[in-house]
Amino acid sequence: MRGRSVKSFLFGLIASAALATGALADNGLQRFEREVKPQLEFQKLSYRGAEPLGDQGFVLKDVEAVVPPTPQTDNKPSTIKIEKVTVEAIDFDRLKKDNKDDLPRFLKMRLEGVTGDEAAASSLAAYGLPKVPADIVLEYRLDPAAKRLTLDKLEIALRGQGSVALSLVIDGVDDKASAVEGARDSGRLQKASLTIDDKGIVARVLETSAKSQGNTPEGVVAIGLMTIQAFAGQQDAESLKAFDAVASFMTDWRAPKGPITLTVTPANGASLADVATLMAPNALRTVLGLDVVYAGTRPGAALAK
Repeated sequence: MRGRSVKSFLFGLIASAALATGALADNGLQRFEREVKPQLEFQKLSYRGAEPLGDQGFVLKDVEAVVPPTPQTDNKPSTIKIEKVTVEAIDFDRLKKDNKDDLPRFLKMRLEGVTGDEAAASSLAAYGLPKVPADIVLEYRLDPAAKRLTLDKLEIALRGQGSVALSLVIDGVDDKASAVEGARDSGRLQKASLTIDDKGIVARVLETSAKSQGNTPEGVVAIGLMTIQAFAGQQDAESLKAFDAVASFMTDWRAPKGPITLTVTPANGASLADVATLMAPNALRTVLGLDVVYAGTRPGAALAK
């Protein structure tokens, strides 16, 4: 085989292999714009800057999305703006238009500087949420073989107001959208953690909620403390620690002394069927493995009158 023929032959092999795997064309941004963007139910979606992050991710800057009308926005379109969208990894294969049932197996995404127009802001104001930029992180993995969903992080932060972060692991989760309904019965929670870092948002929500009920924030908190007190009276000393932490955090609603973290680690997993047993004394600790950490915990706070 002559030199030119050899070169042509080799080039043909390389080109064929590259085209077969999409290596010549498909990066994360191109796949998003071709496979995902057309499926998004926005009236309009635009961005001023974009770049790929390998073959599974992308970055969008200065994003503007026009959301169709909803009853929450007085049946008017609303506009959401995002300073930066970073998707480090997304399961493009499961997001193809012809895939109707397979759920995406992974996503690692961060939204920075999310704001809305007046229509969007007014719907949030009804809950006492201020008009400030939000930062959102979502990271999860779904293992179809093990039927395990791992939510590494779901965090929503309102700048200057506080944040809420959730992580959990659930077994018995199918990767089919048609099976999601059944997961409520078959899924078993293995562990979960919820952290609330309040820097003023709880007070705002309390004030708005109390006003809508014809009450005061102090009155709403008092009702909550009475409920905790009713349960706390049935707990042993070890279980009472978690109740003291929650009661202390509630009492400090005007100026919390740091974040509060609630963690559950059921020894044998937990399902919805176990909810009925949680009313029994010490069940939150013995069944769910509940532990609560709050720097401002005051011993005896749950039983204080």
